[in-house]
Amino acid sequence: MEDNNSLEPKKTKGVQILLAIIILVLAAVTGILIFKYSDLKHDSAEVQGILEQQKVELETDLTNLQDEFGSLQTNNDSLQSLASEQQEKIEKLLKVQADNVYKIKMYQKELKSLREVLKSYIVQVDSLNTRNLMLTEEKQALAKSLSQEREQKNRLSEDKEKLTNTVQKAQILSIADINVLGLNSRSKETQRVKNIEKLKTCFTVRENKVASANERIFYVQIIKPNKNVMPNKSSDTFETQDGATLVYTDKRTIEYENKDIEVCIYSDNNDLTAGTYEVKVFCDGYLLGTTKFDLK
Repeated sequence: MEDNNSLEPKKTKGVQILLAIIILVLAAVTGILIFKYSDLKHDSAEVQGILEQQKVELETDLTNLQDEFGSLQTNNDSLQSLASEQQEKIEKLLKVQADNVYKIKMYQKELKSLREVLKSYIVQVDSLNTRNLMLTEEKQALAKSLSQEREQKNRLSEDKEKLTNTVQKAQILSIADINVLGLNSRSKETQRVKNIEKLKTCFTVRENKVASANERIFYVQIIKPNKNVMPNKSSDTFETQDGATLVYTDKRTIEYENKDIEVCIYSDNNDLTAGTYEVKVFCDGYLLGTTKFDLK
């Protein structure tokens, strides 16, 4: 009996020692777990901070990229539309809550892709701008060339007009020695109105090698002392080079052969009165000469 009783305290003491050891082991494990949890929590906070920083940086990069797409200057409607689409895509990305590694990687991937797109757009815009600049320079050069050609054409036209005018002037016939005589019924000269039956207007058409050799009509205007033109029997008219319509007294058609020729035109007495008369001779619409004579 004494032996059993003496073993009881020994067993109890052994159990207590074991419990103490277990408690110590549990305390050590708990301490280790708490320490590791603290480290994990600290690491997690650091990771979250890094993710947050990356998110901010990515958002900044995306915002800058969005501005760069918006600043692309081009007149190409198609390219401008594509740039607007990329801006809208970035706007949608910025609304995504990138709060984990997967989303951060998605941000980074999209950012890289968008940068490549922007790079290709910039190349296209530069190419278009260079082409537009070349076209503008070509347009300016063409406009200058056309202006020079127009000026040259105008000069040639003016020179041609001057030459034409010079030739036309050179072709105008000239006359000399205009002489008007009154003739009686026997074709004798007289200055007395009551004896005159006809007026004889004579002149010399001068040689002109430039003028064309063909038929020419000469018109004579006899202007009375009262400034009225003594008309022809039919009151016919002719046109001058400046567009005026004039009544003539008489006319005569001749064959001009580029050499001097004497021409006389006869006019009937049509209510002649005493006084000073003026005679004008026309051909091809030009006034060739004028003179005055007196009748008694």
